[in-house]
Amino acid sequence: MGNLGQKGQAKLQYKIHWHVLLTHFPVSFFMLSSGFMVLHLYTGSDCYELSAFLSLLAGAVILLPAAISGWVTWKGRYQGMRGKIFLYKIRTALGMIALSFALLFVRLVLHPQLHIVWMWIYPAGVFLLLTGAMVEGFYGGRLNHR
Repeated sequence: MGNLGQKGQAKLQYKIHWHVLLTHFPVSFFMLSSGFMVLHLYTGSDCYELSAFLSLLAGAVILLPAAISGWVTWKGRYQGMRGKIFLYKIRTALGMIALSFALLFVRLVLHPQLHIVWMWIYPAGVFLLLTGAMVEGFYGGRLNHR
């Protein structure tokens, strides 16, 4: 826990695993986004739909450093080992990145024309993102992050 440094003072050393820390943020934003979309469907308020979109945007943006830190951890700590767990996690992360940015693209570019269709695309996409997050968590929990 702590080592004695110079002159007998305690020196605390912590090793932060950035990937483990960062992976919780996209999931939180995706869940928040789905909650705002439910509120939008219930109330009809455009403010909730915008909040759902902004939460999705935040989740997609933070998903990039989470995936990059996972890649760095995989290359460094596990020497790029090609076990099934890693292949599943890499494929799932790439799928989540592609899906989240596809949802953002559809919302930004095609939203006014596809508003009714968007109400079906969005929940299905966020459900897949949350499923991907559960898959990532399941396989990540099977790894040793000491």
